[in-house]
Amino acid sequence: MARSPGRAYALLLLLICFNVGSGLHLQVLSTRNENKLLPKHPHLVRQKRAWITAPVALREGEDLSKKNPIAKIHSDLAEERGLKITYKYTGKGITEPPFGIFVFNKDTGELNVTSILDREETPFFLLTGYALDARGNNVEKPLELRIKVLDINDNEPVFTQDVFVGSVEELSAAHTLVMKINATDADEPNTLNSKISYRIVSLEPAYPPVFYLNKDTGEIYTTSVTLDREVS
Repeated sequence: MARSPGRAYALLLLLICFNVGSGLHLQVLSTRNENKLLPKHPHLVRQKRAWITAPVALREGEDLSKKNPIAKIHSDLAEERGLKITYKYTGKGITEPPFGIFVFNKDTGELNVTSILDREETPFFLLTGYALDARGNNVEKPLELRIKVLDINDNEPVFTQDVFVGSVEELSAAHTLVMKINATDADEPNTLNSKISYRIVSLEPAYPPVFYLNKDTGEIYTTSVTLDREVS
């Protein structure tokens, strides 16, 4: 039977999860079509106590309910032994503030996101998953799940001062530094979302221009026009 591309990708992720753990496994769920990543001959190699999990990435400012469940933990060891298991998650967003961001199904191990995320408030979440027996004892070693909140360009640059004051002597040479303006952006640092560019909105006298602005640094310099205090 032919598999749809979306189902093929979900199978790939499941195989990877089983490849890195012998007991408690993390499955990251997705509906993206990445059929080209599916290996022709996948191999399942169980390595005892090799707990490696890929982080989950969720975009801020969006309704993420359609992506649920975003992750799932499962104990094959408990299944092999016929044990009744209760799954549990702890960490920021569940048992630590901000509360109510995630909820989980104790019977299936599924993790759902219930709120719109804000990267500027919480850039990432670190959760711990547990597989517990009827007495509340760990059947498996607790498993860490890292959830990164992806940034969107939802913040405007803000000047660090209301007024910037500069001065320069008359008859100064061209390209003399007059002042530097500065602004900040709350979006993720070192990305295009937080990159700031400056420009002069108005200049008096407008012509000939006596100052120019470096759009990347915010530095303002004199032009080749001679500055004469008695004239302007």
